[in-house]
Amino acid sequence: MRLARQGKLCTRISANTRPRQATRANAAAPFIPAQVSEIVEPAAQAMAKAMKRVPITIPTMPGQPALETAFVGPTASELASYPPDVPAVVLLHGFDSSCMEFRRLYPKLAASAPTYALDLVGWGFTDYSLFKSEPGRVIRPEDKAAHLRAFLQAQCARRRVVLVGASLGGAMALDFAVTYPEVVEKLVLIDAQGFIDGIGPMATAPRPLLWLGVKLLQSVPLRQAANKMAYFDKGRYATEDAMRIGRLHTHLPGWEDANIAWMRSGGYAISSKIGQVKQEVLVMWGRNDEILEPSYAARFEQTLPNCRLRWVEQCGHCAHLEQPE
Repeated sequence: MRLARQGKLCTRISANTRPRQATRANAAAPFIPAQVSEIVEPAAQAMAKAMKRVPITIPTMPGQPALETAFVGPTASELASYPPDVPAVVLLHGFDSSCMEFRRLYPKLAASAPTYALDLVGWGFTDYSLFKSEPGRVIRPEDKAAHLRAFLQAQCARRRVVLVGASLGGAMALDFAVTYPEVVEKLVLIDAQGFIDGIGPMATAPRPLLWLGVKLLQSVPLRQAANKMAYFDKGRYATEDAMRIGRLHTHLPGWEDANIAWMRSGGYAISSKIGQVKQEVLVMWGRNDEILEPSYAARFEQTLPNCRLRWVEQCGHCAHLEQPE
């Protein structure tokens, strides 16, 4: 069963009542690094052109900073064209990735539901300058949840949402659903992380060691190795272009500082919360995932009170990229 065919979970109105969201502009957004010119894939270029930033205040962080928050989503007029009871679909990417991770799935969903691909604090193309200027800051899971809540209040305050979380984005979605259950109608988890708590000893490592680890994370050899692990059909999808897309946001100033700020928090530890999620959850899992064991899919099915499991055959860790149909 492929992703876009699970539409009944995301929305209940017929396609001919919905406007198509714009996905192109004349040029890439001005905050996108210049290396975007090296990217070939049309879907990635379209996301870069459609991306925008809005200031969103994060109330849980010291000083309540307003971060320029990157996302791809409908304009106010497009959103107003949908019936008010239709939920918004919010796409949450994995660890140190960006909303461009949803470049193939986003336009399919955006054609039939108000859809947002979002970069929460510390990742993607959301502004990192705060963490570069104040390197002692920490980004906690509750800050990401508060950022998402504030974004939803600003962009689609009167709508309930369907959260779609891929990999670590699944942990974000689960954590948010427990923290703000009144906002979330349903969840879709794509090869989600949820049962591995924390990031281990790196959380308390000295800053110079963390800096070296982050620079390794940015390196081409490591990115290409992770790229190959992500797919079942490596020859078709684990390309140099895919690696450049996945690495593009790391060229933004302050990227290293923001990653260190996240690592110092210790990361997500939500395994004990998973059973508290009461919303309907669709778990989708690539049968050939090499990053997270497929056995985790069965654990979600056993632990979540209201869960359906769908296997994606001949697919790796990133069904939204490998089989977005």
